Amino acid sequence: MNQLWPRLSHTMALVELQQHADFPNHLTPGRSHPQQTFAATGGRRVVEAEIAALAEKLEAVATAHGFGNSEQPSRHIDFDRDAAEVIFGEMRITAFEASQPGVWTFLAVVAMPNLTEWRFGFGNLQRWVASDLTRHMFARLWWQAFTFGIPGESGRDYRLLRGLTESDLNQLTERKSIGGNHRLARAVAEELLAITANRREAVRELTRGLRRLTPFLDFSVMDDEELRRTVRAVRTGEQL
Repeated sequence: MNQLWPRLSHTMALVELQQHADFPNHLTPGRSHPQQTFAATGGRRVVEAEIAALAEKLEAVATAHGFGNSEQPSRHIDFDRDAAEVIFGEMRITAFEASQPGVWTFLAVVAMPNLTEWRFGFGNLQRWVASDLTRHMFARLWWQAFTFGIPGESGRDYRLLRGLTESDLNQLTERKSIGGNHRLARAVAEELLAITANRREAVRELTRGLRRLTPFLDFSVMDDEELRRTVRAVRTGEQL
């Protein structure tokens, strides 16, 4: 059965976040909040033990990449890739539930403020309060795994996600006309992995070319092979 995770409102999150910023050495992960809410229908509410299990697994991943060890450099990008797989695998939620900002705000502010502070500090509110899911500490990771993890009989294959750089992901996910169509974003990602030189400039040109086509082509009605052909044609300059 689909899970329903606690949600924390924007206003309540700001109150909690101010307390975190005032006492950064006492970031205590929580398992619930007096003002949390849940969706009324659509699945089963998770219990505190499940929230704790997710937090413990992600903390273990973070520890392997430098969290809590002042003598070990923090490998944030490596953490992101591993954490995306854990979050997607442990949170059995629908895309609709994953689109709810309060779910991710709860995880960042209540359940795992220690990891959020380690990864991003307090300088960017969007990393804590999920006003933009493509930039939030945990929401972006779930959606990256959803978009670039290839479903298969034995589970999802994350080689495509692991082959993308942070710059690649930003270019794809933060542009709604591309990132909002997950099959198109995946086709672009597959094309990018074939590029070995000047990839940053290549992805900019490719996304720019695709965005110019959006008034004339409906990518949502294309099948996967049509999307691949179109993306390749835009990259190589071939006639559509």
